Amino acid sequence: MLGPVKPALRALAILAILALPQLGLGASPVVIPRIVLGDELPSPPTVSFSIPRYVPTLEERQTVAACLVLEAASQGDIGLRGVMAVIRNRARGLPELFATTVLRDKQFSALNKVTSGRETLEHAILRAQRDPTWFRAMWIVDHAMDDTWWDPTGGATHYTRSGERTHWTRSLARTTVIGAHSFYR
Repeated sequence: MLGPVKPALRALAILAILALPQLGLGASPVVIPRIVLGDELPSPPTVSFSIPRYVPTLEERQTVAACLVLEAASQGDIGLRGVMAVIRNRARGLPELFATTVLRDKQFSALNKVTSGRETLEHAILRAQRDPTWFRAMWIVDHAMDDTWWDPTGGATHYTRSGERTHWTRSLARTTVIGAHSFYR
């Protein structure tokens, strides 16, 4: 367009081309961007959304409640809460992981027959439903999904019968003893 022109002349030529529209000599006006500094910057739009809370199915709730009953029915409410706390802590507080946490292989001895395939989950749930603590266990499972949940175990992720020495408890710290169970993390 300008050919081989010295840099100073090229800058002068560019300024002249930019001035042509303002003098009414060009076909279209040149828009010079405006730079805004300081408080004049517009605030970004606010975007809000909510993620619906996970609602476990009846079967998932019954699976967890069966674990509570079969593991700690003789330990009273606090014992049931202790086992639920371990489940909740292992699931990182996510209700969608409660049932899968309970059904992992060799995690809860009362369900070992279920996880090994020697007993159906339905049969284990039916056994637990016959226990007088069943409805209390279901209530505890539902309450564990709330933000108001209180953990009586101090963040435990494991437990065993008190006095029982196992190889896997050696590397853990005992947090508390509830009834006949010692809790560890």
